[in-house]
Amino acid sequence: ALLQEDIVTIIVQVNGRLRGNLSVDHQQSIDQSAIQDLAQADAKISQWLTTPIKKTIFVPGKLINFVI
Repeated sequence: ALLQEDIVTIIVQVNGRLRGNLSVDHQQSIDQSAIQDLAQADAKISQWLTTPIKKTIFVPGKLINFVI
């Protein structure tokens, strides 16, 4: 428990390409809906999400990938 980090960096990808990252609390990093909402609210990432999302790939504590 002492080795666990409090802040985790989540990589955000759109179609497999790096588009940004989010720094979130460790507890929040395993909640897909919270990470998805934060990523879509980010101005830098939302510019790449203009078309409907076909699939979302989520790896808890590591990354989220939007396939459009």
